[in-house]
Amino acid sequence: MLHNNKQLNILLIAVLLIFSLSVSGCLDGKAPEPISLEPGHASGYELTPPPDDVTNLTTFFLYANKTVKAVTPIINTAFLDIVIPENIARSTSKKGPDIDNIVVLGGTAPYADHSNPGAFSNISFNSTYTSSRDKNIVHLEFTRAITGFVAYSYEWESDQFYHILSRNGTVVVVLPEGYDSGNLVFGSPRPKPDDRSIDSDGRVQLRWDSPYPATKFIIVKYYKSSLPTIMAILVLVMGMAALAIAIYFNSQIRKLRQLRETMESDVKK
Repeated sequence: MLHNNKQLNILLIAVLLIFSLSVSGCLDGKAPEPISLEPGHASGYELTPPPDDVTNLTTFFLYANKTVKAVTPIINTAFLDIVIPENIARSTSKKGPDIDNIVVLGGTAPYADHSNPGAFSNISFNSTYTSSRDKNIVHLEFTRAITGFVAYSYEWESDQFYHILSRNGTVVVVLPEGYDSGNLVFGSPRPKPDDRSIDSDGRVQLRWDSPYPATKFIIVKYYKSSLPTIMAILVLVMGMAALAIAIYFNSQIRKLRQLRETMESDVKK
């Protein structure tokens, strides 16, 4: 009887612990909340067709004003999950996900031509979101399976780009014009990209092919392209100044030593 009571107490404690964790949100098991997202304008995005060998692709265009614009081509898809990192600089009083200017363009043909976005029409959608300690997940559900583009924007108050991976596919990050990444001193992307190229606008493009699930996130630290050169010049100038100061003091020390020797010689006479 005593043994049964002990087992019952352990079971009761376990149930209470699970319940308390669920209530406090530690399990991140919050139910999705319906939200209303106003449709945006496609003119603010670069809608380009995906490569023929890529099925899941998201391209993130970074801007110097800390704006991130993401474009995802979709093929015969009825829903899409958007994962946005929780921005620690975001006002805690704001409700809902940090997402803006959302655009859903598409057609019903399974193999519609992405090269002509003007042929697509605006698609209505329902949206819900789930928030946790480190990310927001926005779930878009379309009225039907479509082929087209989903684009959205958000602000990221940081000197680096951070993306949480949730599906396998290709991720492309386009740095702001005049910016670079990969310097050991100023920061390198993690993990190392599979490809690095320069687009027609002179912007650096970094590409990862199927990084998930081996990698759970992508971090890109970027900086002005001129920064390493400026720092190298500053180090050179400071080094030359230090050398000049060392030469000057060495010269003064020699003069003082010679003066002391002369004075000692005069005293001996």
